[in-house]
Amino acid sequence: LWRHQRHTDFPAFLNSMRAAPAVAVRCSGGKLWCAVHIGLPALGAAALLGWATLLAGGGVASAQASSLLAAAVAGLFAYRHWRPLAVLLQWDGQRWTGDAAPGRLQLMMDPGFLLVLRLHLNAGGERWLAVNATEAGPAWQALRAAVYARPPRATPRVLAPERVAD
Repeated sequence: LWRHQRHTDFPAFLNSMRAAPAVAVRCSGGKLWCAVHIGLPALGAAALLGWATLLAGGGVASAQASSLLAAAVAGLFAYRHWRPLAVLLQWDGQRWTGDAAPGRLQLMMDPGFLLVLRLHLNAGGERWLAVNATEAGPAWQALRAAVYARPPRATPRVLAPERVAD
């Protein structure tokens, strides 16, 4: 709709947009997130040991063998020590919470089938979250709308008029 219409008053157009719907999704990232957490240490160890073997004067065959061994050891270590962290991410129309801890959400990556998010907690610290379309289920579109929506403006508080003494 935006591409086909010419809006001369962009701020009015933005203000006319509805607020993002409330949504709650359990975020654990699924199998892809697990593969990333196991695969990246394995690839890093393989590259580092293969490079070190070549620098030490080893041949290509010994560098390949040491890379495979390093990848297997690092992958097994990462698999045994990685615990999926499932966080309940909620948007109530005003603020984001992760397991009831309020914070500010930042989109880090969106390839279309997965959202990688960072929740900056108000109490300090941050949580990295990943949720895929399968995991979110029917809430996927509402989640994407809430992630991409502008934060609501602070509504001015109407103060009661002061009473004048009679």
